[in-house]
Amino acid sequence: MASRTPRELIELYWTEVWNNRNADLIRELCSDPIIRHDPNSTTALSLEDQIARVKQQSEAAEPYFEHEVLLADDTYVTSVWNMHTRKGDRVELCGIEVFKAVDGKFTDCWNSSYVAGRWGREGDVSVPQNLPAPTMISSLDQVTPEWLQAVFQHAGIDSPRISLSRSVPIGHGNLSVTGRTAITYNANAEEGIRSVVCKITTDIAAAADIAATQDVYRREASAYAFFGAQTPFATPRCYWSKAGADGRTLNLVLQDLSQTTRAVSQVEGCSPAEAVAVGAELARLHTAYWDHPDLGSAAWLLDRKRGASHSADVQLAAAAAFRDRFGNRVASGCLDAIDHFARRAEQDILNLPVGKALIHGEPRVDNVLFEDLPSGPRAWLIDWQFASLGSPMFDLAYFLSGSLEPADRRAVEEGMIKAHQAAIAVCDPAYSLDQARREFKASLPIALHFSVGAVLAIPPGDLEDRLLSTLVERNVSALIDWDCLAS
Repeated sequence: MASRTPRELIELYWTEVWNNRNADLIRELCSDPIIRHDPNSTTALSLEDQIARVKQQSEAAEPYFEHEVLLADDTYVTSVWNMHTRKGDRVELCGIEVFKAVDGKFTDCWNSSYVAGRWGREGDVSVPQNLPAPTMISSLDQVTPEWLQAVFQHAGIDSPRISLSRSVPIGHGNLSVTGRTAITYNANAEEGIRSVVCKITTDIAAAADIAATQDVYRREASAYAFFGAQTPFATPRCYWSKAGADGRTLNLVLQDLSQTTRAVSQVEGCSPAEAVAVGAELARLHTAYWDHPDLGSAAWLLDRKRGASHSADVQLAAAAAFRDRFGNRVASGCLDAIDHFARRAEQDILNLPVGKALIHGEPRVDNVLFEDLPSGPRAWLIDWQFASLGSPMFDLAYFLSGSLEPADRRAVEEGMIKAHQAAIAVCDPAYSLDQARREFKASLPIALHFSVGAVLAIPPGDLEDRLLSTLVERNVSALIDWDCLAS
């Protein structure tokens, strides 16, 4: 009998072996073994393995294959196929397979990745208009083209079909994992979003516990939802924000500013000019939502005073852990100051000034990106996990006490307080410079609380230890300058 051609083999393979469930015909169609080629791997399948595979899948789902495109020569045959199941819930897949035939039998098969759905035909829309909302994901490798497509559709963004996405980790967030995802489309996308920043749940168990206890994921997702697509101050646009009901999961998809902004090392600290830019942006935030009617009863905002007793217990534990970890590397006076403020943590929190501003709550310099403009740097505020209602001086004190070297802080501190007070006075003429200074001083201990408390979430390491020790040394320096130890 003459050898079957590659075209004849593929017709029998799809029609008889799969559609008619005649798995034993594989003995006539395939070599023993056939080599299956997948991305980065090969698998040798014996005749018995092939037959067992087909029988298993046929019994479970009864797949039915159809050629969309079929092309063959004397050695190779290519099938662009659609498949649907006939048993159970209908499932549709499509793919491309290339087979090599020698002496009338298939010896090799190259498989593309199977994709849900069928191959598009003339008249089909590029992107369906009714995609379901994105599901919650837990790792960067789950940021797929399909997931991003749903994100953009539900953000009201008209986007061509996304064909590829590639995510790489960025940053050193304590309570979340952040990645930059590059996006490729199957059409001209000159105006399309070429990349996004995805922020998801941390993979550090202790940090996840802290995030859940302090409800930081729901708070950040709610903050971005409150801001909307356009903000009166510089913060990245949020395309998608969702937090899990259990408080332990977060999905944010944000505008990627990496091509137009730069980060500044928290350890190195920012320059005086950069500090002034941060102060100006914080003032825009504080004045934009001053005494906003929707914030007075917003349940998502952090209420520090309500959790003061628990926070005090955490501070005592953190102070002990900090001394154990840094006892030989941080000056004894600094360690004594940590212990001093840990003992009075509850009172420091309860003494925080009541304010009318929406505050960032954690404006360290590594929660800021800088855009270099002809007029000088502009600051973009990121990370809203500790947003609260409070004094505008809280943000300024927190930022200045941890993000600059003490000499640089002293050089700009008074001028920045005056500029900030003047901006707030436009909204509230009763807000005086004396009040601003009192609120600034009362807020300084909280920056130290945050820095010391981070020891419970950040594992030891050269960079991590240098970061924590630098922060507390700067915090203590500011507390000494403002005579807070004697208060």
